[in-house]
Amino acid sequence: MSSTLEQIKERVDALSVRFKKASEKKANLSGLLQAKKEELNALVEEIRTAGLDPKKLKEHRDDLKLEVETMIKELDEKLTSVEGALQAYDKGTP
Repeated sequence: MSSTLEQIKERVDALSVRFKKASEKKANLSGLLQAKKEELNALVEEIRTAGLDPKKLKEHRDDLKLEVETMIKELDEKLTSVEGALQAYDKGTP
């Protein structure tokens, strides 16, 4: 009977070790989760401080992209006009 009790004790000890490791891992992961939540909250606050709505960042990005593309197109058109004028001037100069 002592053999059976010894086996039970070994199994209980092994389970205790596994439980302790799992509890430590859970505590570490909980700490990491809390740190990530704090980082996320800080980022949301930074976005709001910049005057933006965190839920509309993609829309804002798309609006800015369109604005930049429009500005590039306008600059290209103006530059083409200036280059044409300079080329005409060069042709008229002896």
